[in-house]
Amino acid sequence: MSRRPNILFVTTDQQRFDCLGIADSMHPVMTPHLDQLACEGIRFTSAYSDCPLCIPSRTSMMTGQAAYHHGVAKNGEFRIPEDSKMTLPGRLSTAGYQTHAAGKMQFIPPRNRNGFERMRLVPEDYVNYLETTEYRGLYRGHGMGGNEVYPVYNSVPIPYSATHWIVNESIDFLRQRDSEMPFFLWTSFEAPHPPYDPPESFVRLYDGVNISSPVAAAWNTSEEVPEWVRTRKKSHKLDVLPPHIVSMARKHYYAQLTHIDYELGRLFGELKSKQLWDNTVVIFTSDHGEMLGDHGLFHKTCFYEPSSKVPFLLKPPKDWQGALTTSTVSATPIILADIYPTVLDFAGCLQEDDQKRDGRSLLNLTSLSEERPWIYGYMNDLDGLYMVTNGEWKYLYYVCGGSEQLFDLVQDPEERSDLSQDSNTRSCDMLETLRTLLTTKFPELLANDTVETRMLFHTQPNLTEEHLKATNPFAWRGPMRFGGQW
Repeated sequence: MSRRPNILFVTTDQQRFDCLGIADSMHPVMTPHLDQLACEGIRFTSAYSDCPLCIPSRTSMMTGQAAYHHGVAKNGEFRIPEDSKMTLPGRLSTAGYQTHAAGKMQFIPPRNRNGFERMRLVPEDYVNYLETTEYRGLYRGHGMGGNEVYPVYNSVPIPYSATHWIVNESIDFLRQRDSEMPFFLWTSFEAPHPPYDPPESFVRLYDGVNISSPVAAAWNTSEEVPEWVRTRKKSHKLDVLPPHIVSMARKHYYAQLTHIDYELGRLFGELKSKQLWDNTVVIFTSDHGEMLGDHGLFHKTCFYEPSSKVPFLLKPPKDWQGALTTSTVSATPIILADIYPTVLDFAGCLQEDDQKRDGRSLLNLTSLSEERPWIYGYMNDLDGLYMVTNGEWKYLYYVCGGSEQLFDLVQDPEERSDLSQDSNTRSCDMLETLRTLLTTKFPELLANDTVETRMLFHTQPNLTEEHLKATNPFAWRGPMRFGGQW
């Protein structure tokens, strides 16, 4: 390429890997613009979040490090553990890119630019914008909080919604930028993260459409269910959700995604009208997935496929001469940390020292499977959750209760059959192999008295049924006003 490409990085919050129209899954979601993007680029079907939570995943995108290395393995008041000049936008700014963020960043503190030249934030700037309109005080004016499952309609019209505002801010940047500089634009949607509050007109698009039932597995109702699953269902009241609420929540979730997709049509159209599309790299993904009722669970924070696997689309510039072929599908396992070196590689500023980071450039996809055959995950929740996968097999370990799970993702992509107790030689051998891989990666799991018994370090559950029922983990967030924060 004679010119350095522009880079548009689009993220949603909490989007499942199989909730794209082009994925042809049980989810009847309408995403025509993202489907077209996939046809112009590469669709990765085994993209994983190694710590499926908002802040850890965003930290991985910004640093090129997995959560078990950058240290942010749960949500909380955590700064980006990287010098601002070495974050992804910081590196690009130094390399001569004009950098802008529009939408949900969830930085701590919120106005910390972390290498960006300019930011327009949700909820901070968006809420301040609403205060100048007749809809002041109506951000989440419906009363539903940020982790609640019950469906609701957006409390403001489409032109005043956060999803619409984020695209407006992105388009304003394209119109105001220095046209002689390449740009890096991160357009970050807060949806389809709960509350499930799309505009009503988008919900109506799914009237009459069959909404499939969630995946249910025998292991989820047995006494061997992992303690994390039991506590999650009880504490979040997921075990008492009526089936019709689950179905309505799924319908509203799809509507949120369609709203995002239609708004992206405006953003993509702006790039094309300004003759920028052909020389722009477009990367689309999400920070983590959403269980959406599968296995009796909602939200994320676990390593089942709907939570840890994310959509991932990459459109190279039109005249790019690299090895990646457009309109193709790749099953090579990748992680969100790969975004950092991939973007830097496109921008021409990837350095040898970047090999010390966990992320690998997707421009060298042919060697990636050999260099990194297994992907690992760790989450600091209920004493620790761990994962090992290559996209074909997956091993999960829960420290609280010491539960193991093994899934053959080729034969059982919905993780209905836990093979950890299977006497089949193939399953036993794979269980031992993956357990060894995990303890080699995380030696702290091998306590001194567990080596011979092949048991891993574990803790005992101590949360009673009464305590879990009385727990209220939901974010009771009524209307936010005047730059309200998360």
